[in-house]
Amino acid sequence: MITFSLVDIILLGVLAVFFFSVFLFSRSGNDLAPSNPVAYLASHPGGRASRGKRRLAVCAGDSLTRGAVSVDYVAVLEKRLGDWDFSNAGVNADLAFNLGERIGDIVALDPDAVTILVGTNDVNATFGFQAAFGYIAAKRLPEAPGPLFFRECLTGIVRTLKRSTQAKIALFSMPPIGEDPGHYAYIRTEDYAEIVKEISVEEGVDYLPLRERLCAYIESLPMSLPPPLGFRSFGRAQLDAGRAQRHFGKSLDQISASNRFRLLVDGIHMNSHGAAIAAELAEGFLKSL
Repeated sequence: MITFSLVDIILLGVLAVFFFSVFLFSRSGNDLAPSNPVAYLASHPGGRASRGKRRLAVCAGDSLTRGAVSVDYVAVLEKRLGDWDFSNAGVNADLAFNLGERIGDIVALDPDAVTILVGTNDVNATFGFQAAFGYIAAKRLPEAPGPLFFRECLTGIVRTLKRSTQAKIALFSMPPIGEDPGHYAYIRTEDYAEIVKEISVEEGVDYLPLRERLCAYIESLPMSLPPPLGFRSFGRAQLDAGRAQRHFGKSLDQISASNRFRLLVDGIHMNSHGAAIAAELAEGFLKSL
């Protein structure tokens, strides 16, 4: 009979988290938007000259921008602003560090404007050892995620864009995690949103208060409404949402309603209402240029 010590059990658990994280993130990370920067540059090899009078906006970030498991606010912008070209530089599960690693692809486009919505995964990675280790392993982070690391990475992204392009830059604050104003996950996004706001002031770029708009709506809702899905169920809800889309043809808004959310789908990603607010903020920024 084979017996395992406590150390063996812990090691096996860590390895299980590692391989599951690599599998999950590698699958999601390969799902790039058709208009991702590399693809856009390949279709416009002449760079800025090939665009003529059309201006280019790059929307950069994580799955909230990619728009596959979150309602696609970039697609909303494309419909509203027909005189702009858009490149969707959202990659599922990315942290600010990962966006910084691929900022060269965005610089190569010589865009007129860049919006950045990143930080949700930076916050997610702080919810315990298992979450941190999963992100470190799967996203190849050089250090443990935390507020200082996030600040350094996002500041580096902004400074690279300022130094290497003439693009106007706008930073979104990230949505809350969950819709329970009293939960620590919801509150922690406020701390990270404050970092985004501080960077926008320090670097002289625009700030798009997405979190503030979403939270104001959530906190205006009657207390008598049924409570939304709890934080401990968010991971399962994300897996269930993918299954409901692929196998049962459910829309993200239908999944959102089944989880009793008003702006989110699974506690992380945005439904049509949330995405419309993101699009409205970005539209106002682009129209001001």
